[in-house]
Amino acid sequence: MSKQYDSIDLMKFIFCLCIIGIHTNISSIFPKALQLLIGRGFFRLAVPFFFVCSGFWIGKKYLKQPAELDIIIQKYIFRLLIPLIIFENINNLLEIIKQLLRQTPKLTICHDILKHILFYPYGALWYVQASIIAIIIIYPFLKKGRIQIILIISIFLYAFALLCNNYYFLIENSYLQIIVDSYMQLFISARNGIFVGTCFLILGIYVGVHIESPKLYQYTKPLLFISTILYFLELLLVNQHVPLDDGALFISHLFIAPLLLIILTKSSLHLKHAKYLRNLSTGMYFLHRILIAVIDILSFVTRKILPVTALFFIVILMSILICTYSYTLKNRFFNQLLR
Repeated sequence: MSKQYDSIDLMKFIFCLCIIGIHTNISSIFPKALQLLIGRGFFRLAVPFFFVCSGFWIGKKYLKQPAELDIIIQKYIFRLLIPLIIFENINNLLEIIKQLLRQTPKLTICHDILKHILFYPYGALWYVQASIIAIIIIYPFLKKGRIQIILIISIFLYAFALLCNNYYFLIENSYLQIIVDSYMQLFISARNGIFVGTCFLILGIYVGVHIESPKLYQYTKPLLFISTILYFLELLLVNQHVPLDDGALFISHLFIAPLLLIILTKSSLHLKHAKYLRNLSTGMYFLHRILIAVIDILSFVTRKILPVTALFFIVILMSILICTYSYTLKNRFFNQLLR
């Protein structure tokens, strides 16, 4: 019987709530110090953790069936591609409506939508697109057993993403700033499969491939403790500077996300509804930005703005209700779409 990882499912669900918290700005209700720790600290661990979890499952499957790597990768891409296409189109439509309500010129809307389709999908779907691109980059290295090589390359790629985000202050008034500014103007963000997804996905794959090695678990708890302290110090450092993009990328994420995953793999926690939480974490992620966009449109039309707390809980409740209903449907496509 295969080992159940209920603690990972629970953590993914918690981090899904964090993602909703980011996009509803729920941390704004807290004092400034807590906004830093919660909104810019804890909440921002969510996406790195999602990446390493995805990589972990790929790594585990590859460990058991190395000859089936092609099939594993194909299934992974196909599993992500369908919801990406469906939910990206819905989010694009809602974004067009929002921009038309703001009387944005139609040519500007077309240009904006096209850029986001290519480089940074609306609806928080950049993570899904990034996962697909990242696994395509990783695949040839994994095929040849060169995990360490792509891991090293990906760290250098992530360094560029950091310069396009929280560590922009390091390159201000330099030639590198011109390169970064030009890149960001064209590609919107460095949070994509090349510069972010590859690094965290390969970290997760590395954990999955070495899951049976006792060395993997040596000193993980003290290392996580030290990494958390360093994360706090890093937060204080970058908070003194204005980030480029959204200020979501940190050096400490490279250590905290995989270490947290490793510790959770050893957890003996058993939850009756772990599978339900796992499904919800996926479905709610796909739905939440759609619901926020619909509420934004209604707020614009009615000129009534919901308080952030109400928005946060309404989005969570509606997401859970829609997901739960979809899981009861007999139609296999709709039943599986939000899982």
